[in-house]
Amino acid sequence: MEPILIMNERLKCPACGKETLSAKDYLYETPQVGKLVLSNWECESCNFRLRDVKPYETQEPIRIELDVECEEDLSSLVYRSAFASVNIPELGVEIEPASASQGNLTTVRGLLEIVRDSVGGICEGGCEKIELAMDGRTRFRLVIDDPSGTSFIKNNKAKVTRSLSLFQQ
Repeated sequence: MEPILIMNERLKCPACGKETLSAKDYLYETPQVGKLVLSNWECESCNFRLRDVKPYETQEPIRIELDVECEEDLSSLVYRSAFASVNIPELGVEIEPASASQGNLTTVRGLLEIVRDSVGGICEGGCEKIELAMDGRTRFRLVIDDPSGTSFIKNNKAKVTRSLSLFQQ
């Protein structure tokens, strides 16, 4: 199914305040999680951009675990909803969702790149571990906990646990 345009508006830009923000939202249906809203907003004046992926519907909370051991695993498609946390114990990576969190549709390697780019110069040795993992020279476990139940990892080795008790702590 091709994405369906569900909103196409001109809005006031939150960065520059001009009425030059082109805001487009698309509805996209995936076999793994159902319907997603893909947002593509861009200001023609100041180049402010918002790219976001959010679930259109929520499901039962899930935990997804993938042991990343080879190049094929690094190339696995990953959708992390805006509500999901990410944990990679071997790399010391913990990502908690915040009120302004955006979803990510990427690969396992792409997720590692996002982490590396986010921490920038404050790595203190952590970036070296992330670089080794991105190059396939370190095995690690990727864990995504999602109370909305809409995240996924497209890999047959990914283990999905559905349980409300995961999120009632």
